[in-house]
Amino acid sequence: MNSNIKLPGFEEVVVLSMEEVEEKLRIHVEMPVKAHVCPICGTSTVKIHDYRIQKIKHLKLFERQTLLFYKKRRYACQCGKKFVERNPFVDRYQRISVELNQAIKIRSIKGKTFKETAEVYGTSTSTVVRRFDLLAEATV
Repeated sequence: MNSNIKLPGFEEVVVLSMEEVEEKLRIHVEMPVKAHVCPICGTSTVKIHDYRIQKIKHLKLFERQTLLFYKKRRYACQCGKKFVERNPFVDRYQRISVELNQAIKIRSIKGKTFKETAEVYGTSTSTVVRRFDLLAEATV
């Protein structure tokens, strides 16, 4: 497939393939190669160290639960530091996309119960409660 698509939060993403498996939509994506600045020494590098596949839960597309399989690129700097590329759709150490996190936070406030919100987004009740708690801390 290998095409560029424009979805909110995915402006620069290259879609490698899409497949439907057991009522779930799997989208394999990567970011285009570009120079990144080393967080340690500040020099720019395009040398790729390796790749890692990261599975990310995303908002439903076409009424199907959506999983992103992100081919995360790690860069190597001359100073010896290895670091991951920046991307717009998932925060560091997270397995849920930025858009899904936002939707869960909004629904946790406006929804009837945490359990209902969890069922709508295909996640656990404890995940919804944690997102709600983070939102409550930020507003206090």
